[in-house]
Amino acid sequence: MIHLFLFLLMNLLSNEVVTLSTDRSLYAAGETMWMRGVVTDASGVPTSKFLYVELLKDGLDSVSVRVKLKERSGMFFGQMGLPADLAGGWYTLRAYTLAQKEWPAEKMFHTRLIIRGSGGMPAVFADPLPDNGGEEGPVEVALSKADDGRLSVSLTDSEGKPVAGTFSVSVTKEEYAGFDFQSMCSPEPLPDVLPEEEREYVQNLDFRVRSVRPRMPDKYEVSVMAREIDYYYSEAAESAKGQKGRTGQSFRIPDIDFPEGTLFVVNVTGSKFLYPEQEEEPFARAYDYGPTYPVRRMISDTAVVGKMLEGTVAPLPSDDTLVASKVTAERKPAYYVSERIVGPYSHIFEWRQVKLREELEKYDYMDLMTYIAANFPGLYQTYSSFGLSVGRAMYTTRGGTFSQKTSGTTISNHEVALYIDGNKEPDWDNAAIMDVGDVQNLYVLRGNEAFLYKAAAVVLVELRSADELMKKEKESDWRTTIGIKPLGWQKPRNFSPSSALFPERQGTYYWNPCVRTDASGLGLVSLPELPDSYYLRIDGQTADGRRFVYRTIVK
Repeated sequence: MIHLFLFLLMNLLSNEVVTLSTDRSLYAAGETMWMRGVVTDASGVPTSKFLYVELLKDGLDSVSVRVKLKERSGMFFGQMGLPADLAGGWYTLRAYTLAQKEWPAEKMFHTRLIIRGSGGMPAVFADPLPDNGGEEGPVEVALSKADDGRLSVSLTDSEGKPVAGTFSVSVTKEEYAGFDFQSMCSPEPLPDVLPEEEREYVQNLDFRVRSVRPRMPDKYEVSVMAREIDYYYSEAAESAKGQKGRTGQSFRIPDIDFPEGTLFVVNVTGSKFLYPEQEEEPFARAYDYGPTYPVRRMISDTAVVGKMLEGTVAPLPSDDTLVASKVTAERKPAYYVSERIVGPYSHIFEWRQVKLREELEKYDYMDLMTYIAANFPGLYQTYSSFGLSVGRAMYTTRGGTFSQKTSGTTISNHEVALYIDGNKEPDWDNAAIMDVGDVQNLYVLRGNEAFLYKAAAVVLVELRSADELMKKEKESDWRTTIGIKPLGWQKPRNFSPSSALFPERQGTYYWNPCVRTDASGLGLVSLPELPDSYYLRIDGQTADGRRFVYRTIVK
């Protein structure tokens, strides 16, 4: 029992805890958001070396901007450029490590922001945060300003003893004091932590090689080159026996150190029918956080909101004017006639019998026979054995007797007939190795509709390889060489103080993401020339992982 308790306790302690702070909580589209993150682990297990920061707009379940920060000096600091055409409104900024990507979205660190951009005026809080004149949390913060502009920040505990730690310093216009929505506390860590080997200590490059043919070739070569980091890689690859061409073969090149914007050129040789593709990167699922945090009284009256936002950096956005437009939908014909011969008889199909490429596309990597069984009731797949060979077959639960004027035809065998590009197949062996991505259009006839084929049911397959894919091959559309730009770590940038050319466009006067205290708990900050009054926020972490916040208006 004691061992079980210790195991559960270590699991709890070995969670990575993420905190993130930014220079402010109100931005205009086109500005730069400066940020500082910290990842801690109470068990002493090395933490992930990369931090993902994402911007998500309320009402949408997609990510607007994403950056990847690399650990420097025990913390993560960088910037996020906000697109100039970003829609105005409430946003959520969240941060997580790769080991946390499967966590529930509400358990990841997240905080609220307002962005003033295109569109209507965002609703804001009617009661701004009061100026508490100082500290929050377990650390006492004391400020003193010297004549030369240097700011001394002293950290002590409740007993007056010095506390070691690091912190960020943000100095903004006084008007931003009422728009500080950043959370002081991180969400509680989850007890079911991912193991250490699933944390991200290095970066990897993932891609896949596919073939337009039903099967992958037995042998081929793969090479990767990246000039920005002087990297070259080459490998002679072997496919597994019977490896499907549409499924292809995955490759992972581990332990690569590459910044954002690095271009990897991937080339495959050995068959002109091969083509590389970038694998989807394993980010966390998007989530609409909505107006859930912080929960306080909000006001959406445009005039009142405009008055509250006076003095902040961005010009007030104007409401978009909607222009009515008439959309005419193309009428769908009652029946479908295939442009190509898909069987020995000319058929006019009902739409319930047809699956066209547009509908099949979202199932491209699904097994063809599994797709047919799942989408056409009454058809099912099974395995049949003939002597020593075992193969897949498809049957229908519907059968019967059909009669003609001259003779009667009794269907006692309920196996589904198969035609591929107009040719009758003796069995389902060829279809068994296909994915839905190999099919251009699919037609299924059952019962009386399959009478001409002397079968209880028939499947007519129109291949892409004989039509769309082969045409692309002749036009050299299949490229054996592609460029891949995965999300690499962000290149460091220094904060630039308010520009003399555009002072009205700069809401942050000063930002320093990494100030360290000495043995006496003292940290020194050299501030630039500032106005008579400004809003100062200090956000930090003690050496033992306790977070503290200090905010005040300096006059």
